[in-house]
Amino acid sequence: MTGRCGRWAMGMSDARQGDRAWVLHRRPYRNTSLIVEFLTASGGRLAAVARSGRRQPHLQPFRPLTVFVSGRAELRSLKNAEPEGAAIPLRGEALYCGLYLNELLVRMLHRDDPQPGLAGCYEEALQRLADDDWPRDLVLRQFEQSLLQMLGYGLSLEHDVHGQPLQPGQDYRLVPDEGLVAAANGRYAGRDLLALAAGDWQQADIRRLARDLMREALAPHLGDRPLISRQLFRQGAAHKQAGDES
Repeated sequence: MTGRCGRWAMGMSDARQGDRAWVLHRRPYRNTSLIVEFLTASGGRLAAVARSGRRQPHLQPFRPLTVFVSGRAELRSLKNAEPEGAAIPLRGEALYCGLYLNELLVRMLHRDDPQPGLAGCYEEALQRLADDDWPRDLVLRQFEQSLLQMLGYGLSLEHDVHGQPLQPGQDYRLVPDEGLVAAANGRYAGRDLLALAAGDWQQADIRRLARDLMREALAPHLGDRPLISRQLFRQGAAHKQAGDES
């Protein structure tokens, strides 16, 4: 992916001194407070208790913040959160895609494991989801691939697990966390994998291959629990179809 993703990185800093952050998830805590999961630029994913957080309208997903936290336990205290701009406007299908990115990060990232560059990659993906000129499935696939790469599970689309170049006439199967292996009647055709590696997103079957490949690569890290965002997306699509047919 071009742009900030994969290149934009910040040096390590103490989040207690202020860190650029995004809300990934929030849940009620006691009377008016929240437990908020943040993606921070220098500290990775962290969780903090926001006292009276339900009275702070800016503690919402897709809005850039500067957060100030204290404490060293896994659950910190949010001292302040300052908006750094307007929320990125995600509506309809783009909103479901943004929720998917958030859920993916909560499920994939360990707390307090810095991932320099990931917050910039995430912000760029949100901006592209809000831009109708970007195919949303392309944005999701590139983010998924970048996330796997940053976490050490990167997948080569040009070489197999033995370092041999993929062959157009050969079929391949995926060995999660290792790579592609030549296999008779494998799920993925070499010519299609090479087309994907070359950035050929014009063909519908190549885009379906990218979706299936990324789902298979992510599955071991997500576990058996279904993604809520995928269920919401399917429900939203079904409601839209019913409305179009009525």
